[in-house]
Amino acid sequence: MIKTRKYVEYLFKNYNEILKNIVRDGAIECLSFSLSNNEKIITINISDKSCKIALIYNEATKRMNKESREEIYKMLKLTEFEITRLNYCIEQLENKIKEVIKEIFIEKLSWSQTCKKYSIN
Repeated sequence: MIKTRKYVEYLFKNYNEILKNIVRDGAIECLSFSLSNNEKIITINISDKSCKIALIYNEATKRMNKESREEIYKMLKLTEFEITRLNYCIEQLENKIKEVIKEIFIEKLSWSQTCKKYSIN
């Protein structure tokens, strides 16, 4: 019960920041490593170590990009689920309580402003 309470308090306090971090367009691409644009590697007859290193690096970068995108996607989906669940729980509250919760935690009104607005002593 206490873990759940602290978790919900965390979600309330960081609601807007969490939503700001959920950027649907381009978030994964911005956070991944840059890829080469199918650059061709010219081999020289003397040694092809540079070529092999470049190919290995390119493959490692692609693999890391894929893993990073998958991990970021999982984190985004988890965060979206948390926000959806929190919004659902807020909607289940009585109207007055729901309005006060939204004013304080989502719209970031101060306690005194909210008290004045709803005539709370």
